[in-house]
Amino acid sequence: MVDVPSLPQRQRLLLAELSGVAGRHGTGDRRDAPREVAVAAVRAVTDDPVLLGIQAGVALVDPHGTNRPIVELLQAAGADMTVAEQHAAEVRERLSRSL
Repeated sequence: MVDVPSLPQRQRLLLAELSGVAGRHGTGDRRDAPREVAVAAVRAVTDDPVLLGIQAGVALVDPHGTNRPIVELLQAAGADMTVAEQHAAEVRERLSRSL
């Protein structure tokens, strides 16, 4: 789940939906779908490069790299990878403070 309280509720809901779709197509039960089908499914949720980047940032925080297919899918769908890196840094910072 992505926690970005500064975003409007509508965008937070899109991120929640995007998380599910990207997860299913990146590493879940639909991971074997053709890339164009997966990208279309992601873009059906949103084609906003910032929202795609935020979600990619969450996936980048995975210390084991198992979410790399999700990052690649979101990047193929148009994620702003600068936003992804920035969001990943924010998430890592929050995680380190909570330990």
